[in-house]
Amino acid sequence: MMSRRLVLMLAMCAAILACGALANYLLNPYGVWQSRLVDPIFRKPKDEHVALPYLVQTATAHTLLVGSSRVAFGMRIDELEGVGVLNAGIRAATIPQSCAIVHTALQNDHFKLIIWGVDFFAFNETWKDQDREFERRLAGGLGSWLEDTLLSLSALDDGWADMKRAMRGRAKLPVTATRTAPWPPDLICNDFEATRHLGLIATPASEVKRQLSDDVPGYLQYHLSNAFLDLFRQTVERARSQGVQVILFVPPMSEYELELVRQSGQWRTFQNWKRALAAIGPLWDFSGYNQVAASDQFFMHIMHCKTAVGETILRLLTGESLPPCFTMSKVVADSAIRIDRSNVDQALALQDQMRASARTDRRYVELAAAALVYQHERMVRNRLLHATEPAR
Repeated sequence: MMSRRLVLMLAMCAAILACGALANYLLNPYGVWQSRLVDPIFRKPKDEHVALPYLVQTATAHTLLVGSSRVAFGMRIDELEGVGVLNAGIRAATIPQSCAIVHTALQNDHFKLIIWGVDFFAFNETWKDQDREFERRLAGGLGSWLEDTLLSLSALDDGWADMKRAMRGRAKLPVTATRTAPWPPDLICNDFEATRHLGLIATPASEVKRQLSDDVPGYLQYHLSNAFLDLFRQTVERARSQGVQVILFVPPMSEYELELVRQSGQWRTFQNWKRALAAIGPLWDFSGYNQVAASDQFFMHIMHCKTAVGETILRLLTGESLPPCFTMSKVVADSAIRIDRSNVDQALALQDQMRASARTDRRYVELAAAALVYQHERMVRNRLLHATEPAR
């Protein structure tokens, strides 16, 4: 009797697993299987750290976007892979993670262009938190695919959410989910107008200080990593040696963040980092004390420019016409400086001059200073706490 019960229980467990695996196969939330039950346009993965490693391996897109949340949010593609473009930006991306994404993408013959948003903070030698699960997924293998795409409750949750969106139909999707990447000019202008009075421009000083203190990576103990620079250079050179075009750009930074860099005593390091990037290859630099940095209306948060701004940058990088909302697009275009080996000294001298002559609003200076005091006090408290912890 007991043995029969055990057999029935095991059979029931196997049946449940089989049903779950079949549902995940049919819903196919990460696009790794042949099932087309749900149109990919309805995909919206909750965690790009799970979905991206598989999409990078299976995508048919010709363009790969790489970088941190500045790329993920600023050049947003809700379903991650749009028409011809895969957004592989991830939150809090490290240089090893971004390079691993590119190395995996280079095994996919579809990719012909990589647009890489490069962040100063990511080259800090302490910015290297490892994500073993992310690395495992990028490495691939049948076991990883089975576990994450067929036998996962998270995949089932993502797939069911996709199915519900599909049942509501395309008419219920936001217009941003049904347009190509980069966005067409009219969508960019409409989006910018709709968000003109939202985001950083409407953020109270207390919240700005919190974002500066908690969300912006610390620059007080910044040390430029030569190892990360070498890894980045090797990755770019490998891509180019395989015939893949690589466009590098430094995303816009708000004047709040620039003040953190300056007041932390890292401005010279910041410029030397750009000099090192120029030695690797030409880049478009949108950072510095320009009109974008000094205009809060261009940012949703301290760290993130608005999507309309990011999409304008993407159109500029790919050689497409700029949107007809000329005030915004002209400011973005005018903020771009193309830097290479031949003009790096002049370009950085110009940026030094812009910093020195900037009529910096006192709120940028004062809130950045207050955030640095808070960060310094927190570092001291942590040191004292570790110093007083009993030895184990």
